[in-house]
Formats: sequence, structure tokens, C-alpha cells
Amino acid sequence: HGSRKRHPRARTGQRALPVFLGGGSMSKASPKEPAKPRKPAKGKQPRKEPPSPEMRHVYSWDEFEGIKSRAACALDRVEFLAKSMDKFTEFKIDEARHQELILRQRSTPALHLQTALDKSKPGASRVFDKQRALLMDFGTSTKRLDVMNKYVFDQEGRKGKPELQAAKLASKNTKPTEKAYPLYTDLYDRPMREEGQRRMASSLAVMVPLPYEPPESALRHGMGAALRASGTPKGSDSKGKTA
Repeated sequence: HGSRKRHPRARTGQRALPVFLGGGSMSKASPKEPAKPRKPAKGKQPRKEPPSPEMRHVYSWDEFEGIKSRAACALDRVEFLAKSMDKFTEFKIDEARHQELILRQRSTPALHLQTALDKSKPGASRVFDKQRALLMDFGTSTKRLDVMNKYVFDQEGRKGKPELQAAKLASKNTKPTEKAYPLYTDLYDRPMREEGQRRMASSLAVMVPLPYEPPESALRHGMGAALRASGTPKGSDSKGKTA
């Protein structure tokens, strides 16, 4: 029996490491390579570094009070439009129910229905007028500004007494920005789209990821060659409104 030659590492009890685990000389450690900067993934923008404190704009008290004034006005108008939308929806529901009763129970439904339709626009305008009067009597914009001031006073008071006095002095003459509430006629007569552009697709009553946009071929289906060449969608009148 010939003698077997054993690996030098086997004599000392050390196991040979594979190459991908750093096998080779155990006494000399391989030098670490410097970390390479990661490249941004495809389709993703590289993350921007936050601006340093020296580059940030320091707002004065006058600028800060102007921001509060405009914010109070904007929030008040958002509340007006949201509440008016709810009231208008209830108004249209009652109007549709009334018109249904006219068609089912009246002996001359066409005459009574026309009378109800003539009262529709003035009734819708009164919905907006009542909501406008309610907000103006309650002073919602001023109350919103007062809440903002209390928050600022609380935050500045934690920093110190001079900061609190400065905040109170700056807000002494601040008032909400005055901007009239929109009328019903302003919203009704507002164009749905710019001249020469398609109207946006109507929203559905259910939640969907994306609104449905009909293709261009569907808008011109069944039209003659002259109308198709003019680029006017089917169902549009001379004023650009689509039925």
C-alpha cells in the first residue's frame, strides 16, 4: 500500500475554502475594495439631497402672516364648495323624485313637468345662496384663522417668551383674504373644456383605477366624410359642447 500524501492544511486541521468564499492564503487578508456608488434603477429618478439649512429660505413674519391669510381663505372656499355639492345633490334627488311623481300621477304631465323644469335653475341658485349666507353669518374664515393663530402661539411659546410676543404682534392685524364665493351661474356657465379640446370623460359612480376614455374612432363613428374631416366629434354643437 502506497502512502497517501495529505494536503498541508489537513495536517493543521484547517479546511481549504472555496475560491468564492475567499479561499487561498489564510494568513494574508485580501484588501477591501472601496464601495461603488449604486446606480439608480431604470425608470426611477435619483433621490435629491435635502437642501442645507443655509440654502433654505427664512420667512419673515409678514410673509408668514400672508400665508396664513391665504390658507384660511382657501380652506373656507373648499368647505363652501364641498357643502354646496352635498346640498345640491340632495336638491337634485328631491327634484327627480318630484318629476317622477308628476309623470306618474298628473293627468297632463307635460305641462306640469315644464313648470317644474322652469323652477329648476332658480331653485339650484337658492341652494348656493343659502350656503353662502350661512358661512358669512358664521364667520368661518375668521374662525379658521383664529385656530391657526392659536397653533402658532402654542408652538412659538415653547421656544420662549420673545418668540410668543413676536407671533402675537405679527398676527394682530392679520385678516383672511377676501375672495367672493362662486355663484351658481359661475359654475353653470363655466366651460367644461378649452376651445378645440375634447371634454373630459364623465366620472362613474363606482371606484375605478382609471376613468374610461373613448377612442377617437368611437367619437366619429357613423359620421360622413365631411364631418370626419372637420374634426368635430359626434354629438357636438357649434359652441363646442358635447351632448
